[in-house]
Amino acid sequence: MAGRAQGPERFSGPSSQSLLQIFDEYWEWKIAHRPELATQAGRREHNARWTDRSKAARDKDEYDLREELQRAMWFSPGTLTPAMRLSAYLLESDIRDQIESEPYLAAIELVSQADGVHNRVFNVIDQMPADTRLDYENIIVRLQALPVYVDQAIGQIQEHVGAGLTQPAIVVDLMLDQLVAQRNVPPLESPLLAAFQRFPDTMPASAQRRLRAAAIDAYTRSFQPAWARLENYLRTTYRPRARAQAGLGSVPSGREAYTRLIKHYTTTTMTPERIHQLGLTEVARLETEMQAIARDYGFTGTVAAFERELANRPGMHFESQDEMIAYAEDVLASVQPRLPALFSTLPRMKVGVRPIPPDREASAASSYTVGTADGSRQGWFNMNTYQPREQTKYTIEALVLHESVPGHHLQSALARETPGVPAFQRAYTAAAFGEGWALYAESLGPELGVYRDPSTRFGRLASEYFRAVRLVVDTGIHSMGWTREQARSYFASHVPSQSLAEIDRYIARPGQALAYKLGQLRILELRDKARAALGDRFDLKAFHDAVLRNGRLPLDLLEEQFEIYIAQARGR
Repeated sequence: MAGRAQGPERFSGPSSQSLLQIFDEYWEWKIAHRPELATQAGRREHNARWTDRSKAARDKDEYDLREELQRAMWFSPGTLTPAMRLSAYLLESDIRDQIESEPYLAAIELVSQADGVHNRVFNVIDQMPADTRLDYENIIVRLQALPVYVDQAIGQIQEHVGAGLTQPAIVVDLMLDQLVAQRNVPPLESPLLAAFQRFPDTMPASAQRRLRAAAIDAYTRSFQPAWARLENYLRTTYRPRARAQAGLGSVPSGREAYTRLIKHYTTTTMTPERIHQLGLTEVARLETEMQAIARDYGFTGTVAAFERELANRPGMHFESQDEMIAYAEDVLASVQPRLPALFSTLPRMKVGVRPIPPDREASAASSYTVGTADGSRQGWFNMNTYQPREQTKYTIEALVLHESVPGHHLQSALARETPGVPAFQRAYTAAAFGEGWALYAESLGPELGVYRDPSTRFGRLASEYFRAVRLVVDTGIHSMGWTREQARSYFASHVPSQSLAEIDRYIARPGQALAYKLGQLRILELRDKARAALGDRFDLKAFHDAVLRNGRLPLDLLEEQFEIYIAQARGR
C-alpha cells in the first residue's frame, strides 16, 4: 500500500485523534452513499432510500473516494498505536479496492442469478426492521422508488454493454427466470411484503389496514412494472449482446478484469495459472485422503464412484424441506455448547436456520446473512433446501459448521460486536478471510463432537475437495478458455454429488469461488507457523482469538498481525 511504501517518515501525518475523525467520516459517507449497507448494519436513518446509481452520482462517488484515499495515505505510522495503524492500513486498502474493482464488480453483480440487482432488492427488504410505523413506511417508500432504481441500474448495465463487459446468455436466462418468478407472485405472498402480514400488537388496526393497502399499491404500481421493464431490457437488448463464451477472458479487457477480480476476492496477487496448479495439487491430495476412507469401507473404485455409492444408500437423502431444516438445527444445537473449548469469546448475536425462498432456491447456494450488533436482527443460515430428495445427509454437518458456528456466524457476529474498533472496520468484508475462515471452521468438527462416523468424515473432506475443484474450474473457465461443457464434465467426474448449477455460479461470479481455499490455506499456514514458533506455548484458543480479534482483514494484513501475536505469545 502506498501508505507503507514511503520508507523513512518525511511527513507528519494526522494525529490519532484526527485519524479517528477520518474513520468516522468515512463510515458516515459510506452508509449515506450506500443505504443498503446502512440497513445491513442496523442503521435506520437511510432506510427510505436506495443507492443512487446515476452516472453523475457514481462519478461523484469515485471523486470522493480518491479524495478520501489521499487523506488515508497522509499519516505517520510511527505516531500511532498498533491498532490504529492496522485500521489506517485497512481503510486505505478498502478505498483502493473500491476504486479499482468497481467497474468489473458492477458488470458481474448487476446481471447475475447469484447476485443481481433484483436479488439485492429482496435481500435488503428482508433485512429492514418492522417495529414502528416509520419502519413500515420506509419499506413502502423503497418499493415506490424501485422504478427509478431499476432505470438507473439499466443505464449502468448499458454502459457495460458498450464496454463489451457482458455476462453470457446462460446467466441472463437464469436471472430472467428469477425475475419472472418474483414478479408473478401475488402481493401478500411475496417476501417483499412479508412484514405486512405481521404487525406489532401495539399498532392500531386502522394503521395496519392503511399500511397494507399502501404496500400492495406500491407492489403493483411500482415493483411489478419495474421488474417487467428490467426483464424486457435484459431479454430484448442485453441478451443479444451477451458474450458468446462462458469465460470472462473472452471479452475485451477480460484478462485484466479477471486479474482484478482475483485480487478483490482473494486479496492476493496470485496469477490464474498458479491458482489452477494449486487446485490440481489440492484435488490430488484430498482424493488420497478420501480414498483412504473409501478403502476402510472395502470400496476399491474411484472417489467419485464411492461418493455416488454413498449417496445411493438407504436413508441418506431427505424427504422434505422441513426435515432438512430440522437436521441442520440439530447439528447447530449440538455444536454450540462445545464452542468455549475452542474460543475465549463468543458472540451475543443469535443465529437461526431458514430455507432460501422458492424464487431463488433453484440457482442460489446456501449462504449466511449477518444480524445487527444491537440484537434487533439475528443472523441467519440460509439453507438451500431445493429438491430435498436429491440432497445427501452426510454433507450437512460440514455445511452447518461453515455457515453458522464456528464459521460465518461466529466470525461475523464477533466482528460486529468488537468494542473499540472503528465502525467501518466492524463492517468490512474480505471474501478470502470470511470464506477461508468458514472453510477452516469445518475442520474443527472433531473438537466439536461431529463427524463421528466415516460417512460424515468423508463429507467433510468432500466439502473441502469441492472447494479445491473450484480452483481448477474457475480458472479453467475464465483464464484457460474452458467451455461450460468442459467445466461441467470436470465437475461431474470429481464432485458428482454437487449440483451442476454451481458451474453457472462460477460463470456468473468470476474469481469469487477462489476465495474459500486460498483463505483457508493461508489460515492453516499461519497456524502451522505459530505452532512451530511457540512449541509447547501454542494454544489453539489464543490462535483463534488472534485470527478473529480484528474482524475480517485482507490476507497480507492478517499475516502482519500474526507477527505481533507470535511476538506477544513468546513474551508471555
